[in-house]
Amino acid sequence: MKLLSKFLKKIKIKISNINRIFVHLGPGKFTSLRISLSIAKAISFVNNTSLIGFQSNNLTNKNYKNLIKLDKKKLKNKGLIKPIYSS
Repeated sequence: MKLLSKFLKKIKIKISNINRIFVHLGPGKFTSLRISLSIAKAISFVNNTSLIGFQSNNLTNKNYKNLIKLDKKKLKNKGLIKPIYSS
């Protein structure tokens, strides 16, 4: 959380100003996904913001603009998000 706070301070954004959170669902390592999901869900819950999960295959050629397309499809999920763990 300290690293996130430093990052937001550096780019001059307050957590309360975040209105949309994109979180990677995997595949990935168990601990990494668990930590990132926990932080994303906590911020989403506290700020009542949209939480959008995505998988690696949603990013063709590492094009992060595809995340905006996911947002427009209304793939928001405030409930259970199921990560995909790799071994």
